[in-house]
Amino acid sequence: MPDTSTATARAPLASLLLLAAACGSQPPAVAQNVAEPAPSSAVISPDQPLGRIGIAPLATRDAGSWIPAGPQAVLVVMPAEGIAAGAALTAIDTAGRSAPVTAAAPAKVPYGCDGQALDVLAFTGPRLQPGPVWLLPPRPPAAWAPRPLAIASPAGPATEARRRDTVGPLALELARTDATHGTLTIARAGRVLHTAAFERGAMEGADPRPLDLRGPGIAIPVPVAAWAVAEGGPILLVLLVSSYEGASLRPILVQDGGTRELPDLASYLYQCAF
Repeated sequence: MPDTSTATARAPLASLLLLAAACGSQPPAVAQNVAEPAPSSAVISPDQPLGRIGIAPLATRDAGSWIPAGPQAVLVVMPAEGIAAGAALTAIDTAGRSAPVTAAAPAKVPYGCDGQALDVLAFTGPRLQPGPVWLLPPRPPAAWAPRPLAIASPAGPATEARRRDTVGPLALELARTDATHGTLTIARAGRVLHTAAFERGAMEGADPRPLDLRGPGIAIPVPVAAWAVAEGGPILLVLLVSSYEGASLRPILVQDGGTRELPDLASYLYQCAF
């Protein structure tokens, strides 16, 4: 069964980056969108469909990777409501390749330990760069011109208590506030658009040392994909947050006026009981 200690794609994503411990949920942090909205023709309205975040699988399994493996073009972690069999969509990977893909049938792909499998909706089509892919909605606005953004993680020297990642024009600042807590701040052109807290929950037998922000680890948000919706416009950012028993993909829409978390696009990949 899925790990009920972490935020999953089946539950509302109250805070982008608050991580639950394996056996008990923590109260969600409230993201602070501090920038004033700015009028822009590129602003995406709350009712604008944004498609889905899928995963282009590896060709063969890699025990050290969170990315599942399989012959499919794209996998969408279940549930995947609203996508009918035979639906034709466009997938854009993190290398900038765009390809037509078609929804097939629900499937199980080997994932995690002890013979576990991941329930997914499979898509057929050309192979893409392994990792997150953006499945565009069927009729995206004509003004959209999606393209991937370069990620530097970390950008420059990092310490156990502080690091900086860059994603195109975005600066993601991670700061440890105590042994198990930290904050993420997202800024664009020097303007802070989003601040959220994250926490590593307690777990018997887990490494008790303080959070080390120099690399990925439990509860530490890591940017793994981002696409500019249009030149100088909104950005669809995807963060990977590891837990004791799996990993979450947590998308957020970054606009000039602030940010918006996208729980309908999020997913949780259960790997193995801690």
